[in-house]
Amino acid sequence: MASALSALANATATFKVATTGIYTDPATGNVLPATKDVTVSMFLKADSTSQRIFPGVDVEDVVYEGYAVSPTAFDADIAVGTAGTLNFAGEGAVQCEVTALRYRYGKTGLLGEVLNTTLGESVRLITRKF
Repeated sequence: MASALSALANATATFKVATTGIYTDPATGNVLPATKDVTVSMFLKADSTSQRIFPGVDVEDVVYEGYAVSPTAFDADIAVGTAGTLNFAGEGAVQCEVTALRYRYGKTGLLGEVLNTTLGESVRLITRKF
């Protein structure tokens, strides 16, 4: 079933998640986990912006909240702390991090299942601009 918010999709995020196996980086010789890219189309809104000023560095945090619309459920390997690249409303790609996923009441049971299949899975992302 498609999300009711599909027509409002205004962002895409690509997350790099670990798969099985390892590989050796040819440039450094380091052994790294094998990864795959998972791209999710989302309906997001910029929820809040905060600015922190450190000596010589200004940091602007932008929090985005919304729903996954295609696919409507996140890959099981995407969890809080997963890093990715966010392209919101054609503003260009920026690094992001998942800070919250899924509904508080889960995605099973009557309420969780209906909301997940109708709207899509809930997500909160944060971007930091230096």
